[in-house]
Amino acid sequence: MELDKIKIKQDLVKEGDIRDSQGRYEEAINFYDKVLQIDPDDADAWFNKGITLKKMGKHSEGTRSIETAINLYIGR
Repeated sequence: MELDKIKIKQDLVKEGDIRDSQGRYEEAINFYDKVLQIDPDDADAWFNKGITLKKMGKHSEGTRSIETAINLYIGR
């Protein structure tokens, strides 16, 4: 992957993390989804999205996102 795309992804995840920490969960999800549009195999974005979804009370959707992240982390 190009360095530019890696930097963009890192910045988007960071922005999502900031919104999450502020309780702005919908905005955080939007940032994580932008990362996943660039790279659907970005495990960090899947994991963070899952955690945020759980904070929003969307437990089954959050669990699926976290499971996707785990599978990506272990190479499945």
